[in-house]
Amino acid sequence: MESNAALAERLMTVFGKDMDFWWANADEALTLEFPFAPSIGMPERVSGMAESRAYLETVVTQLAGLTFRDLVVTPTADPDMVMLEYKGSCPAPNGQYNQKYITVMRFRNGKLSLFREYWDTAEVTRAFGNLGEAF
Repeated sequence: MESNAALAERLMTVFGKDMDFWWANADEALTLEFPFAPSIGMPERVSGMAESRAYLETVVTQLAGLTFRDLVVTPTADPDMVMLEYKGSCPAPNGQYNQKYITVMRFRNGKLSLFREYWDTAEVTRAFGNLGEAF
């Protein structure tokens, strides 16, 4: 079995390119959390496989061409939790979108069960305007 750190890295490497890999490695009760998102009209929490799929399909559509780079994966003392730092970019209506992310991933029985992502809401609004309407 792949280590949680290795799986976290693969999940971010294929995001938007191979979402089937994402869903094959996600727990049925997957929870997505975006603590800063409500300030721009986006959901703070999405729970369950169906809702998570719908949300991330919207992300992939709205942020078409989003790629991640400079990925740093840090295992924690808790073997089921991994911290990630990375940058993302894609073309946007108001110029290039350039974001810095910090993500906490938690795994249960080798499947992603929690994806908590922190990002700068001001950059989302600058690049996309009111993206919250899409969600």
